[in-house]
Amino acid sequence: MMRLKLVVAALISSACLFTGEAQAASLEITPVAINLARGQNATTIEVKNRGGAPAAVQIRAYAWTQTGDADVLTPTEDIIVSPPIFTLSEGVSQTIRLLLRGGAGAAGERSYRLLLDEVPPAHKSNQQIVIAMRVSLPVIVAPAAPAPQALQWQAVRGPENQILLSAINGGNSYDAVRAITATLPDGTHLHATLRGENAYVLSGAQRQWVVQGGRVPSGPLRLSVTTRAGKSEQTLVLAP
Repeated sequence: MMRLKLVVAALISSACLFTGEAQAASLEITPVAINLARGQNATTIEVKNRGGAPAAVQIRAYAWTQTGDADVLTPTEDIIVSPPIFTLSEGVSQTIRLLLRGGAGAAGERSYRLLLDEVPPAHKSNQQIVIAMRVSLPVIVAPAAPAPQALQWQAVRGPENQILLSAINGGNSYDAVRAITATLPDGTHLHATLRGENAYVLSGAQRQWVVQGGRVPSGPLRLSVTTRAGKSEQTLVLAP
């Protein structure tokens, strides 16, 4: 199975306004999402420094829940990170080991996030610009008995003549929305903008999108959605 990579660069465009030096970190992270099968309690991620300067990185684990359009992160000891802090020279890689513990009796899906923070070096002078970086990686532990599910969608009239789409996840595993196309009765295609921070919809949670265009249709709205679980099409009647 291919492990996806993420290359993250921290840079500031206004650095040219100063006479000092600007430092940037460029980290390659593999994989960008961690999915653990039921009963799997260990895995690894790889972090490589592709920048032009040493990078000190700290990793912390958080339990991840969703309330409305907000992601709620709570410090947790369910995941042991080793090493939790390290320094990478240019071109050097570090293997990070993750050990899952706790919640052995939980039958449902468990969701976490790892926050990788660049630790800025001490300033040598006030002429140096140092940019900190943060990366958030999802960690999902599969439920005991994953069940096929599809997001339930609703459409309501919002303020300023907007259409609000709500995705409700009543299943026992997460989904992630990759694309949405809303089509008006006259055939006009409209884009939808996520109101939250990411397109994940955790089990038992919901997310909202705003359909752009400033037009509320007089008839049904046709919705085509592509998610982690697949593609679906449905017709929605706007609630008042």
